[in-house]
Amino acid sequence: MNINLSKLLKLNNDTQLEALWLQRLQQNDEQALAAIMRKYYTALYNYGTRFTNDDALAKDCIQEVFISLWQRRESAAEILSPRYYLLRAVKNKVLKSLHKQTIRAGTIDDESAYDFLQEFSVEKLIIDKQMSEEQAAILRKTMAQLTKRQHELIYLKFYQHLDHAQIAGLMNLSRQSVYNLLHETIQKLRSLWQAELFNQ
Repeated sequence: MNINLSKLLKLNNDTQLEALWLQRLQQNDEQALAAIMRKYYTALYNYGTRFTNDDALAKDCIQEVFISLWQRRESAAEILSPRYYLLRAVKNKVLKSLHKQTIRAGTIDDESAYDFLQEFSVEKLIIDKQMSEEQAAILRKTMAQLTKRQHELIYLKFYQHLDHAQIAGLMNLSRQSVYNLLHETIQKLRSLWQAELFNQ
């Protein structure tokens, strides 16, 4: 009970802090922008590099998003969730940049068929959950069998802690599709995990 209460208090404090930053940003406070950058840069970088192996491109896109946020600071109060807003902006910037590169290269590209790079930090999970090497190997093998959409869903839900509506917006899905895909993904993970355990 205490853990849930402390998480709720932290969430409430984070929400209040974010609201304060946005209010100060609207009042031309550069320190508020710096605070937002410090809080979200790593999450944005991790998400941006899931769509491209080009480190510099991801960093440039993040920089452009923060510049755009500063240029549009008068409307900062309209942002309900800075994390969601920034993740969506970075994804859009990266995908547009990749699309422009493919046009310049003369290749045909379908923006909706982007790649979500399937590299998860299993090592982070091992540390967080104190898994054995054997369990980690099973987890790696299980995760490798998921689709790119399923990987993105897991990343947004469990690594970025977004709600279903925010995930739907980022992945261009209906909320019901997110529920269905999440259910399907969890079921698939369970069955793959159990199959791997029984095969040992």
